[in-house]
Amino acid sequence: MSEATRTAEARGAENAPRASRPTRPAPRSFPWAVPPGASDEDIRIGRRRWYAGAVFALLWQVLEIIAVWSDGRSLRAHVVSTIALAVVYAAYLFAPELMWRRSLRGRVVVLAGVALLAGLLLFVVGPLAVWTWLLVAALSGFVAERFWVAGVVVLAILGAQFLVAASTGWDTAVNSGILFAPVITVSVGASMLFFGRQREAEQRLGVAQDEITRLAVVEERARFSRDLHDVLGHSLTVVAMKSELAARLVDVDPARAKTEMQDVERLSREALQGLRHAVSGYREADLDAELVSARAALEAAEIDVALPHDGDAAADDVRSLFAWVLREGVTNVVRHAAASRVRVTLTRTALTIEDDGTGLLDPDAASTTPGNGLRGLRERADAVGARLTTGTSDLGGFRLRVERERR
Repeated sequence: MSEATRTAEARGAENAPRASRPTRPAPRSFPWAVPPGASDEDIRIGRRRWYAGAVFALLWQVLEIIAVWSDGRSLRAHVVSTIALAVVYAAYLFAPELMWRRSLRGRVVVLAGVALLAGLLLFVVGPLAVWTWLLVAALSGFVAERFWVAGVVVLAILGAQFLVAASTGWDTAVNSGILFAPVITVSVGASMLFFGRQREAEQRLGVAQDEITRLAVVEERARFSRDLHDVLGHSLTVVAMKSELAARLVDVDPARAKTEMQDVERLSREALQGLRHAVSGYREADLDAELVSARAALEAAEIDVALPHDGDAAADDVRSLFAWVLREGVTNVVRHAAASRVRVTLTRTALTIEDDGTGLLDPDAASTTPGNGLRGLRERADAVGARLTTGTSDLGGFRLRVERERR
């Protein structure tokens, strides 16, 4: 196979699976988090998920506003407290817009800013401000890539809530319900962490499914390429040889020329049938048929051949492999070897093809830079636990041998 052909196939192999590569980001974040460097589509999805959950969370803050307006303070204090709460709610709602596409440090800075605003509510709203800190616990889920950040935030909120409860007096904290806030904080934090883990597992599963799909496409392309080469490469080579022979014989021996053309027709039909089988994925080579075909191809190329009349000597589990190796080996002899003699030996576990042609300048060249045919044969051999080797024949040319390891 030419270098240009190999280059084209390499480019095809590189480009083909590109469309099926996983498009999901590596899942290291919480349910609605968007990783740094995310695309516009990722941000759109993250934005939709965030606002759907954030608006629902803010509905519960209606109870906070009711509690503020029922604490017995002045109207002015109620209005100021409500405005302060609105500022914190707005910061909570739109903070993710500042977090997206930022690094971990930038996200922590934004989170710290929201936490500072929520902490300052203590001076405006009073102890009831501890209920707004639940929003900070929920927002910590947007600090993508680090679960420990959420853990630290939740622990810090718990500590601050207990300090507020202690400063107001434990009896007052129990009567006002402030001491119940740490329980809700733990619940929100745990739910966020566990839901994040579940979402992460779902994303990893999706990535794994995409990778399996991509590998299946690559494997199917390799199988089809290998079968197509093995089917058409040999058949077209023999067709070309017999057509050239028929052209030379048409004037001197019309009867034999007619016979050769009949063989060309038969081989063309067999190639078409083999191509159909390759497309369907069920093609298996028949060793006896390949021996007959090999003899016909070599004789058409005017090469003396010594090979078994049938494949009975081969073990059943390697007959198909030997058939593929025989087909490829004979094709290479006819195409490249410039040989006048070929010898094929067959045992239960080994098949050897030798010729007296030009051989290889470097006996290791076939193993280091194999063509598509030899590469496909090695893949087939590996699949059944056999070994394919190449080297210099006793006849002076090329030797191709496949042998299954003894069991």
